[in-house]
Amino acid sequence: MRFSKTELKVLGQLALGKRRISEIALALKKDSSQIYRILKSLDGKGYARLEKSLIVPSENTHVNILLQEISRRQNIVNNLSGCGINLFTTILEPKTVTQIINEAGIKRSTVFYKLKEAAKNSFINTSGDKYFFNNKIWPKVGEFLIELKKHEGSADKRVPPGAVIYHKNEDEIIFSTRIEWDAALTGFSAYEKFGIKLLTVDYNYYLPKKALSKKEVFLHSLFRAEKEGDAKDFAFIALFYFKHKKDLKGIRHEIVDNINKIVKGEIIKYYPSLAEIKDRADVYDIKI
Repeated sequence: MRFSKTELKVLGQLALGKRRISEIALALKKDSSQIYRILKSLDGKGYARLEKSLIVPSENTHVNILLQEISRRQNIVNNLSGCGINLFTTILEPKTVTQIINEAGIKRSTVFYKLKEAAKNSFINTSGDKYFFNNKIWPKVGEFLIELKKHEGSADKRVPPGAVIYHKNEDEIIFSTRIEWDAALTGFSAYEKFGIKLLTVDYNYYLPKKALSKKEVFLHSLFRAEKEGDAKDFAFIALFYFKHKKDLKGIRHEIVDNINKIVKGEIIKYYPSLAEIKDRADVYDIKI
């Protein structure tokens, strides 16, 4: 979810009780036509709508929390604008810069810029090479991000009812469903295209519909496995990874790191053993 600074400032005015376009335009020193366009955008994002000349904020929990916090702390607008919300939602759990780029779909230069900007307001902390949102300093913003993540993880107009969403932003979405959908097969459903045929109980899809690379298909299966935490899925990922290891260089992810540790003899809780991975690899003639 991305917001411009002006969109967030309009939400701030709603939080202060202003309900008419003319009132907000005067407060922000903007044209009424510009505020109207912004409200159309906020309506599309599910944050506010115009009813009989009055602006009505959404009653969703995450929206209410955001309005409360913006009304109290105007200085968060710079941090949350642009890709800020997307970035901070991604680092609710510690992530490296590479993981942020892969999961949030943000350019490397933009990630570093936003992290540097966030550090000024103590929005982030670091642990080694990982960054994470500073929930101790900004608990209400953290509450907003958590509720937003729950909301976005359970509903989206682009997917069928009942679909499970594994990753999304304004440009793309990865999900699974038991019905056929007009989208690109990805993740485990696309492994067959690259030499590993699996019998799955649902379809893994990507939108917008396009031809996906081997690397993209693999990354999309990581998103699912990260959410599901199924040992069977970890085993399938290991097969794909070792079959196409040369083409998947540069991918850094906790699941991949753990699989490499297992191959070196470590035992990782909830993951298949090395013997189990090798047994499955023999079926596909994959060398571990």
